[in-house]
Amino acid sequence: MMNKKGQTLIAFVIILPVFILFLAFIVDTGILLKEKSRLNGSTKIILENMYPKRNESNFQEQTIDLFKKNKIPTENLNLEVKNNTIIVSNDYEIESIFGKIIGIKKYKIHLNLTFQIEQDKLTIKKE
Repeated sequence: MMNKKGQTLIAFVIILPVFILFLAFIVDTGILLKEKSRLNGSTKIILENMYPKRNESNFQEQTIDLFKKNKIPTENLNLEVKNNTIIVSNDYEIESIFGKIIGIKKYKIHLNLTFQIEQDKLTIKKE
């Protein structure tokens, strides 16, 4: 009868790196989803709280300051107020933790929200 211990070791050595890469992918995906959720939630809260007490002349500057205070990058933040709507878009990148193993250095995060202004309150417009 043949010795099966060597075959088990070889199978383990082959499967272990694949399993580790799979776990790393799950962790990176979780971090990316958490950051997207944070961006989306922060944007909603900032605009819903900011709009009723807005000062028309510096609404955009005050809103951008709140984004900065919440540590949300504002380099590509676009805030448009027109015709009873506020359109917010933001693009930025976060560092990859484990994606670097397979050559992904950064993940891109994109936000595009449209708020409808109705009776001095904001509601998110579904696309």
